[in-house]
Amino acid sequence: MKKINALLMALLIAAFAVFALGSGESTNKDQGKDSAKGDEIGKYSVVIDSCRLAKDYEGNAVVIVKYVFKNVGDDDAAAFYVTFDDTVYQDGVGLNEAYILDESANYSADNQRKEIKKGASIEVEVAYELNDTTTDIEVEVKELFSFDDTTITKTFSIA
Repeated sequence: MKKINALLMALLIAAFAVFALGSGESTNKDQGKDSAKGDEIGKYSVVIDSCRLAKDYEGNAVVIVKYVFKNVGDDDAAAFYVTFDDTVYQDGVGLNEAYILDESANYSADNQRKEIKKGASIEVEVAYELNDTTTDIEVEVKELFSFDDTTITKTFSIA
């Protein structure tokens, strides 16, 4: 599985490098934008929709962030996890992804890996380990492989 993921990542890097070198231009119009609606990043649109608190299997606090991922380009899309670099910060410190949640969290990471076709959209949830349950979180999303530094951000109060 690791070899397949590494091969896919290498192919994506090469494809994005060819595309970026051929395009010759970059825009930053949405950089740092607090988005409540979908914002386009490359051939895709993403909405940082909502978040909710849950627990991991050890009872530690996690936050589950819900994104809406849409393919607005002409080609079939890759999955969310190979399209975007999603980072959540708490008090300026990046949070680690949480992988095994308590059953009561009603959480499924499956949609992170599903590919979508032109015009389709899908809700994606990603869980992150919290440092505490009172400090706001800041969610940032940008393209994983791109020379465009467009970043979409949204801050949530979790207290």
